[in-house]
Amino acid sequence: MEYDRKKWNAKHAAKNGLHRADSFLVKHFDLLRPGKSLDIACGRGRNALLLAENGFDTFAVDYSDVGLAKLAEQAKSKQLDIHMIELDLDQPAMLKKHKPFDSIICINFKPLPDLLELIPNLLSKDGIFLWSSFNEIQADQTPFPLEKALTEEAFVDYSKLMETLIYERFTDITGARDGYVFKKI
Repeated sequence: MEYDRKKWNAKHAAKNGLHRADSFLVKHFDLLRPGKSLDIACGRGRNALLLAENGFDTFAVDYSDVGLAKLAEQAKSKQLDIHMIELDLDQPAMLKKHKPFDSIICINFKPLPDLLELIPNLLSKDGIFLWSSFNEIQADQTPFPLEKALTEEAFVDYSKLMETLIYERFTDITGARDGYVFKKI
């Protein structure tokens, strides 16, 4: 999916600085398990930086080398150690070599089924998966693609290995979103 890399590289190259950390992540930050964390589709790293600043051994994965380079600059300027993984998330099996993670976050990205199926296997026992992204309301109101939108309660029971702790449908400054917090059982 070289097209995806080019698209995201261009998007990240055009931006400087970072937005605030994700509101759903900040709201439920205390539910994350301290230790080793993974930020899936980290972009320029605003949420990975929050994890690292709070003492997590942070791994950040994205397909955009430009986004990861900007994250590396931010991490260096803040004297934070973040492990960068450049990876096409449509082929996530390589993440297995970095497991187990105590917490995994995924913000504003809808993983394909292979990655969703893999996530519980990347977590340690009682590990937490926090996921928030745009929903179909956002897709109706903006050019956000409907196929990448979450739909109401669609993933509440997505894995027999995961217990749903929280499901919320909400709107924040970025738009209409759904948020989940799962715990590996």
